[in-house]
Amino acid sequence: VRAHPPGLGRRAAAAAHDGAMAVNALNLQLVIKEYIIKMLNEAGVGMKCLVVDDFTLNIVSSAFTQTELLQKEVFLVEKLHVDSNKKMQHLKAVCFVRPTEESVRVLCDLLRAGTYGEFFVFFSSVLAETHLQALAESDENEAVRQVQEMYASFLAVDPTVFTLDLPRNDHLLRYASLAPSTRSTVIDPIVEGIASFLLSVKRRPAIRAQSNSEIAKRVASDVARLAYEQEQGLFDFRRAEGASQLVILDRLDDPVTPLLSQWTYQAMIHELIGIKNNRVRIHEKGKAQDIVVSGSGDGFFKDNMYANYGDLGTSVKRLVDDFQAVSKMNKQIDSIEDMQRFVESFPEFRQQSGNVSKHVSLMSELSRLIGERALMAVSQVEQEIVCGADRAYAFASTLEKLGDPAVTSTACLKLVLLFALRYEKEGERQILELQNALAKRAVEPSFVRLVRDVTRIAGEAKRVGDLFGNRTFFSRAQKAVSGLKGADNVYTQHQPLLVQTLENISKGKAKESDYPLVGPAANAGSAQKDQRPTEIFVFIVGGITYEEARFVAQMNESNPGTQIALGGTGILNSAGFLTDLMKATQ
Repeated sequence: VRAHPPGLGRRAAAAAHDGAMAVNALNLQLVIKEYIIKMLNEAGVGMKCLVVDDFTLNIVSSAFTQTELLQKEVFLVEKLHVDSNKKMQHLKAVCFVRPTEESVRVLCDLLRAGTYGEFFVFFSSVLAETHLQALAESDENEAVRQVQEMYASFLAVDPTVFTLDLPRNDHLLRYASLAPSTRSTVIDPIVEGIASFLLSVKRRPAIRAQSNSEIAKRVASDVARLAYEQEQGLFDFRRAEGASQLVILDRLDDPVTPLLSQWTYQAMIHELIGIKNNRVRIHEKGKAQDIVVSGSGDGFFKDNMYANYGDLGTSVKRLVDDFQAVSKMNKQIDSIEDMQRFVESFPEFRQQSGNVSKHVSLMSELSRLIGERALMAVSQVEQEIVCGADRAYAFASTLEKLGDPAVTSTACLKLVLLFALRYEKEGERQILELQNALAKRAVEPSFVRLVRDVTRIAGEAKRVGDLFGNRTFFSRAQKAVSGLKGADNVYTQHQPLLVQTLENISKGKAKESDYPLVGPAANAGSAQKDQRPTEIFVFIVGGITYEEARFVAQMNESNPGTQIALGGTGILNSAGFLTDLMKATQ
């Protein structure tokens, strides 16, 4: 059975297609949660074991708490494996796994072992007929009650942001140099994830790809072939195609955004500490502590995730003050009524206490790291390099930071990389001087070489977008005017290239030569090609950033007529991106 979005059978889904939700009404986190609820409900009443693989475990843990799973009678969560000594016939196994060769093989072994009394099997994407046949042959005990496809092969980070959380990002950055035999293993999980996303939101969009990127074009053509040829019936949602567009971009068209320091709450946490599946690990008093940072269950984080560092301090202080007022009120218990009020409000009080403690701890850790690494001074130079027009001043400022022992070697490397990308042609002599200064700081030779190599894979000649706003007279004039006006915040002047790309696509002004249509839409007339989309699904091969997610959220809020969802192979911070660049250029 191919399962459509929760609560919809095949026939009901077809009737609902024309009135399907727009992206602005769609919460991807809610979609995932409803899929999992549907799986557990399908198993009926009784004790359950949720069987997952590494990837689907992340999907479940980002959508559900342990308490919520217990409420659904899930008493055990097990990784997909076979233990011949373990017999749990009293449990129903709800298996939620990716439809890979390995997962299907282990499931077949699990069925033959008869570990559980009943099996309800759900795959996170399209299942091959051969795999279904293998499961049927292995079900010797006739324990399988259901096999369904649930299109949930992606992690919903925020309501309109998702990631495939794929390993080996460096392979994506050097796709052109990979052996043909390796390319399919790199591409297939991306196509599976994008297809799963499109099926979950019930869309078959027109598809565009960045023209100069081999990997973007390959992903786009494979998704188009799947949606319009191989699984045409599955993607037939009876909607006007063209109103939605899927745009596949390459991270290397904008290598600047992942290298910059961040100054908004969510982006800062990921940059300085690291967020994995909406969880952060911090160390306090020698103990490691995992903290959940998600807007779905934390009102303060939802309201402040895009707040800048200055406003954030004020908001955290207000949060503490509000809690102290509530705490003081709860201490005043003078009557039976007061006692009853305290008991009734205690769970909420306890949750608020945990929330205050969490955000104070995070803010303290962020402040400590910013001070230790002199990040405010470094960030000013970063912004001057990428947004300013004074090469001599940018060079002198960078050289000064390279001589400052308070600035880390990683921060120095990022400054030099940004300078090399910004002034690769006219600043060759200065770039060489900066490389020598890096070497004097005892930076590893392989990282010094990266300064030269980064322009080879992501330099001016390799990019489609006007990354620094200096390719045309109009863009140069616009940049000069904005420079004269000054910036509200010197630390957040930079705007990701993605914003410009999305604005052009939403207005029907994107050049066909830069972002050509792929599949059946490529043969459409010029009127259809220039059509303004009402929904844009943008996917960046090589990873997205929380800064880009913030701008997408702002665009959705300011222009409800065109709604955008952002996805990528992973979510980057500068440390991870530097490692990826290193491996990709070796």
